[in-house]
Amino acid sequence: MSESAEAWCRLGSANTSDALRAVGLAFQAVEAGIRPLAPAMRLAGPAYTVRCYPGATWALEKALDLAPPGSVLVVDGGGVTDVILMGGLMSTRAQARGLAGAVVDGAVRDVDDIVALGFPVFSRGVCPRAGTFAEIGEWATTICCGRVPVRPGDWVVGDSSGLVVVPAERLSEVREKTEAIHRREAALTPLLLAGKSFAEALAAINPAP
Repeated sequence: MSESAEAWCRLGSANTSDALRAVGLAFQAVEAGIRPLAPAMRLAGPAYTVRCYPGATWALEKALDLAPPGSVLVVDGGGVTDVILMGGLMSTRAQARGLAGAVVDGAVRDVDDIVALGFPVFSRGVCPRAGTFAEIGEWATTICCGRVPVRPGDWVVGDSSGLVVVPAERLSEVREKTEAIHRREAALTPLLLAGKSFAEALAAINPAP
């Protein structure tokens, strides 16, 4: 994982979502139904986008060979959960290529294998039914994942609280704001643990002039 990806994972999806709202981007959180396969899974990186038709894995298989190392596969599967788009073997290939994770607005299978592999996968559903090899789909184009538009190169940040999408052209601005929020919360936590109210804690870290 790159230093930048590690930093975004440390900052987390919740702080990033707050930062996005603070800069006027209030609707960048992916629908709550798309969840990590295991609570400890975290991912961050630039999106490599894929659009698959229900159960048609061809485009995603192509993307496994085309996506740059460090990128996150973000897959628009139309939210269909009764047939899969990704499983253990595809996750193994993705990890071997150095990809940072996958977000599938659809279904996956081989959950135990993926969790044991340690490759971060977020999905809307889990299903054992295999997909097809119909040669339909596309990649490296604007998609919709969990009701959020995602373009190639937009950053995705995901953890057990959910997923957010940071537009590529706002990345530095949002990173700066997220770090400020992270520092503020880190300062508030020990004061709240010491029994101070929110008002008292806020006053302590932001004293009146």
